[in-house]
Amino acid sequence: MIDVVSQLNAIHRQVEQQPPADDAGERVSVLMRRSYDAPIGDVWDALTQPDRIKRWFMPISGQLRAGGSFQLEGNAGGEILTCEPPRLLKVTFGGPTSFVEVRLTA
Repeated sequence: MIDVVSQLNAIHRQVEQQPPADDAGERVSVLMRRSYDAPIGDVWDALTQPDRIKRWFMPISGQLRAGGSFQLEGNAGGEILTCEPPRLLKVTFGGPTSFVEVRLTA
């Protein structure tokens, strides 16, 4: 059985709110850091391979490449803006102004 409390405590979170710019709404950024006892290539595959994504998140479909789009089954989708294996993945999530950026380091 997974120790949920231990998993949650393993994540460092930092939230910042910035006031609205000229014509933009409020900007909120969330930075999360987590270490995994696994090689960087294995973590990258867990984030980018459909069969592995559905094991820890939910089923995903689409053109999983830079310039492509994705859809999570029964949830949000987005566009893949940047895909630089095995270090950087940037996508929109749920709308064109909501971004998720994943940076991996060894």
